[in-house]
Amino acid sequence: MKVAYISTPHFADCDIPLIGELQKKLNLFYFLKVSESTKRLTLIKIESLNKRGGVYPASDFPELAYLANDIDLSKTYIVNLPGKHDWSISNLLTIFRMVCVILHKKINIVHLTWPPRYGEFFTYLLRKRIVITMHDPLPHSSEDTWLNRLHRDVCFRLLNDFILLNETQKEEFIKTYHMGAKRVALSHLSAYTNLQNIKPQKPNVSNYVLFFGGISSHKGIEYLCEAMDKVCKKHPDVKLVVAGKGKIYFDLNQYAIYSNGHLVLLNRYLDDTELVGLIRSSLFVVCPYVDATQSGVIMSAFALNKPVIATNVGALPSMVKNGQYGTIVPPRDVTSLATAINTLIEDPQEIEAMTENIKHDYSKGKYSWNAIAQSITDIYTKKLSTFGNRNN
Repeated sequence: MKVAYISTPHFADCDIPLIGELQKKLNLFYFLKVSESTKRLTLIKIESLNKRGGVYPASDFPELAYLANDIDLSKTYIVNLPGKHDWSISNLLTIFRMVCVILHKKINIVHLTWPPRYGEFFTYLLRKRIVITMHDPLPHSSEDTWLNRLHRDVCFRLLNDFILLNETQKEEFIKTYHMGAKRVALSHLSAYTNLQNIKPQKPNVSNYVLFFGGISSHKGIEYLCEAMDKVCKKHPDVKLVVAGKGKIYFDLNQYAIYSNGHLVLLNRYLDDTELVGLIRSSLFVVCPYVDATQSGVIMSAFALNKPVIATNVGALPSMVKNGQYGTIVPPRDVTSLATAINTLIEDPQEIEAMTENIKHDYSKGKYSWNAIAQSITDIYTKKLSTFGNRNN
């Protein structure tokens, strides 16, 4: 079986360990779509791109040699998208070249990780071979635009096979997009283990609770700030670190922790070394989201054995498993959030027990990348038999 796995640097945290395990089981080629704006994201560090679009072997980028321990670079291609916009002619031609490479290699299965945008419509020439992972089965409230809805509508009409990473939203996904249950398979995420290999940069703050990730209104950071106002009255030595790029969408001045120095705001992009240092040195991580599907932030925290306090939205409860890998609280409930934070601060033995559970289940257990790769391989096999039957 030959597989083409097409993705972007945004998903490298989960793609790289999965691809590494899949390449042990089958003949998989990795096509990484990269632009000027995405050439330096988590795990992907490309110094320069050719001004001309095209599909280039990873060997043309010696700076990617550090990935050789994780994936087969001889089967990795950089899809260089030089245009500033999805609809630019250069990007259209590059996607067409990628499709031609895939057809030339006689690929059986094409695995996508995001619905193709309008500048990538040539990808649909491969639609009978495609399976697609829906990282966000339902769009976040802050991303539910008419354009995203259009991309999804086209995708769900043209493609037949979808992979969801949690069971929680399967029924709603099927109902919302009017598709048969047989079109939807289930898998899950594992810890972003590549973070374990990154040398941490020691932060300039200690004894803190951590929020990290993109700043957006669906993340509920204002409720965390209000909860920390309560926490710091009881634990004045504890701080909150909010780390991530994005517009601050609420007034920080209304919170005491902002004026008294208990809030450390790092409102910018963080490189891997700084992020890993912040996670490793934190007491635990908090995800106070008001809506979500699943969370890469949780898997980043688990990679470094940090428990997570998260809200009861989307698949977060099934990821955190209340009392096992962290604590679940209702969304927008400041009192419950403050209580959960206080409880973990005051019970280091509980934190240690959660840490051990994470180590056990996400290294070689049921949530390991090896187990996930096997489930994905089974999905490919089923798709291939169906595709073969359609063409007989």
